[in-house]
Amino acid sequence: MRLIMRPPSEALRRALSEHPERDRIDPQRAVGEHAAYAAAIRAAGVWVTMLPPEPEQPDACFTWDTVLAFARPSGGSSVLLVAARPGEVSRRSEVASVLDCARALAPDAEVAHIAEPGTLDGGDVITYGARVAIGISARTNEAGARQLAALVKRIGYQAFLCPVDDRLHLASAVTPIRATRLIGTASGFQSLDAAGPEVAPDDVERLVIPDGEAAGSNVLAAGGRCFIARGYPGAVDAMTKAGESVVEVELDEFLRADGGPTCLVAPVP
Repeated sequence: MRLIMRPPSEALRRALSEHPERDRIDPQRAVGEHAAYAAAIRAAGVWVTMLPPEPEQPDACFTWDTVLAFARPSGGSSVLLVAARPGEVSRRSEVASVLDCARALAPDAEVAHIAEPGTLDGGDVITYGARVAIGISARTNEAGARQLAALVKRIGYQAFLCPVDDRLHLASAVTPIRATRLIGTASGFQSLDAAGPEVAPDDVERLVIPDGEAAGSNVLAAGGRCFIARGYPGAVDAMTKAGESVVEVELDEFLRADGGPTCLVAPVP
């Protein structure tokens, strides 16, 4: 796996956020947190391509929302790159540069674009095994979700549309650790279950953490490690007991911007 990342700029102060401490975002501290996070990922043996900061785009560090890359479920290199169409109009200008980078990393992949009237944020998409769960939220509408579902079904995935009513994105409360292991809050798993029993059947293990640790369910699994924002002991305990290698990273400034570990990367298999 290769990850595309972009450090924040001073514009992070204006990031789209509903966090109660959003007015306390410190861009300089965020730059240090981002650098330390990238260093921890590289230390796990994961290749990171770092894009330059975007001083006019407050949310540009959250690259996951812009481009999604898929290998065939059986594995291998990327065969499909999907340019998202973020639900917030102000974020659509972020897509082109991340897509250009992803195309350079996966030059043989097919490129598709979510088209109007569809909207899609990458944070509403989680992939595990041969399944792709797509949240329908305030940022991702049904038209966008159905476009993505049709694209991934063509290369062998099962796709499921999941309602997201009480948070920003689907991945705000449930993320995959392995093909058959997910971590999330009860609310996160309710979103999956609402789409039917095949989304997370009995052979998919659920690590359920307290609702009060929702941000701890946003976990990046990469390089044999589980990267989690510092401060969520229940989530750390659940993963450790399950035999996972957990790396806690300081991401306080990004949490204030409604972000988390997965939000700061765009994976390219």
